[in-house]
Amino acid sequence: MDFEVLPAFVTPIYCGRVDDYDEIQSELGSCIENIDFGMVSGWGSTHYLSDPTFNSNLVGDFGLDKFAKEIDKHVENYCQQINFNKGKYKITSSWFALFKKGNYAHIHNHGSSDIAGVYYFKKSGDDGNLFFCTPNKAVDTGIIIKNGRMVVNPSEGDFLLFPGWLDHGVQTNDTDDERVSVSFNIRFEDRK
Repeated sequence: MDFEVLPAFVTPIYCGRVDDYDEIQSELGSCIENIDFGMVSGWGSTHYLSDPTFNSNLVGDFGLDKFAKEIDKHVENYCQQINFNKGKYKITSSWFALFKKGNYAHIHNHGSSDIAGVYYFKKSGDDGNLFFCTPNKAVDTGIIIKNGRMVVNPSEGDFLLFPGWLDHGVQTNDTDDERVSVSFNIRFEDRK
């Protein structure tokens, strides 16, 4: 008897590490000095953003060429792993997110973006871990998914890529350390 097991409803989340850590940190560090952080009106005191309107593209606006090449490398790796011919894509928006003590990110997704990504510029310990909400509410293994969430504790220099539609958030930063990340949205050009 022939059979197969279908990986139904698998959600690919990519975890990678930057290769040129010092160069990327230096490029982003010189950029962040020019940022005037603000909060989204109506969200309360969730967290600070380099662009609370989400209309800018930090990567393009500041000419972050090394960081853009690093994004491209990780997007290529991600697409290869999920057997997807990436073709051409565009970074439609990108921004810094700053989490001070007491800050968090509510559950959200990145709408029509094909891939959402985050790079961890400044992170120490448990200063606000990223969590993903399972799209399959019937699954709760208690090991990877607990209470409908998978928690990820990345380190400085880590990249995460995931489908833009995937609900996620950031746990409250209960430490005195600031957490800074760069988030970005990608859209493939062949999509209408």
